[in-house]
Amino acid sequence: MFTVALVEPQIPQNTGNIARLCAAADMELVLVGRLGFTLSDRYLKRAGLDYWEFARMRYEPDWEKFAAGLEMTRTYLLTTKVNRPYTQIRPQPGDAFIFGSETTGLPAGFLQANAAACYTIPMKNSGVRSLNLATSVGIVLYHALALYDFG
Repeated sequence: MFTVALVEPQIPQNTGNIARLCAAADMELVLVGRLGFTLSDRYLKRAGLDYWEFARMRYEPDWEKFAAGLEMTRTYLLTTKVNRPYTQIRPQPGDAFIFGSETTGLPAGFLQANAAACYTIPMKNSGVRSLNLATSVGIVLYHALALYDFG
């Protein structure tokens, strides 16, 4: 129904948890760019438990090529750099949700060039910079899924 893309994820446990989430929701997971771990990492495998057979995952090594191929009218960029809440997203099947690295987020120039596609998860406490990546993906993905019948 949807695609989740992680751009240069650094923490294998987050990626493993997100792979498990995508497997449960029957979504494709795309890992993009330089990864902070190998796809054989034991922490990645452990976080995904025994659900790897259900995960639809692919690796795109070239961020620029991947970004150039995005249909931006069907893409949502999640970032802490804007104020528009994710609850305004009204996705359609086939749309993509793009999340940046745990340490740097999505490239600033890409966000600026695609400001209309940017959304955030609002936080009440301004002293908290961001949420865990796996938590963020879960919040946004299940918001999107709640708009559709799971049956």
